[in-house]
Amino acid sequence: MTLISLDHLTLLELTPPELVRTAGLAGFTHVGLRLNPAAPGERPHPMIGDTPMRRETLALMRDTGVAVFDFGVLRLKKETHVADFEPVLEAAAALGATHACVNGDEPDPAILADLLGRLCELGRPYRLTMNLEATPWTGVKTLADAVRIVRAAAQPEARVLVDTIHVDRSGGTPADIAAIPPELLAYVQVCDAHGPRPQPGDFDTMIYQARNERGFPGKATSTSRRCCALCRRAFR
Repeated sequence: MTLISLDHLTLLELTPPELVRTAGLAGFTHVGLRLNPAAPGERPHPMIGDTPMRRETLALMRDTGVAVFDFGVLRLKKETHVADFEPVLEAAAALGATHACVNGDEPDPAILADLLGRLCELGRPYRLTMNLEATPWTGVKTLADAVRIVRAAAQPEARVLVDTIHVDRSGGTPADIAAIPPELLAYVQVCDAHGPRPQPGDFDTMIYQARNERGFPGKATSTSRRCCALCRRAFR
């Protein structure tokens, strides 16, 4: 059976309890929650510790049957103190999440692999996998970069995270997805994309499209419909 989870980025204006309620009404069984802001200016949600919002979210999960699948975003760079993420990991575990979305902002792959390894060790008591996402504007630009760093981290919890819009924007192909060793994949983020072709190469446009111009699979209105097709062709 394929598990389909509604990611918070789809409806980022909602709070976690609102997302759980909406997912239940729409027929989803799982959600992905934004427990740690991914970018400056992004609204934080008071979910760390025994807060009213966390209690409300847990109550709605019980009422709707919607579970938390993954959470994000954990950003790694040279000056990151990995231990500072523990309150976020505790909150994720309390909500029942099993997977974390990790971004690598560090350009040195050796440093990034070490940080990822230490993050895996920190998350081990919480039974979390750490899924390193390839995004073309960061230190992990391609799926091949992510595979190399995950291999170098040498931790059983380290995984590669495929996001189809990022694969498309980095010039990736279905063969690149299919080449990832299956044991390094825990889940995939699937979307279609609006916007003109060819794919943008500048930071501002890629960021804007990634956060504002995603489409539901098969529903894009432009020639960028290729994003969703990447996974269909790679995994069939």
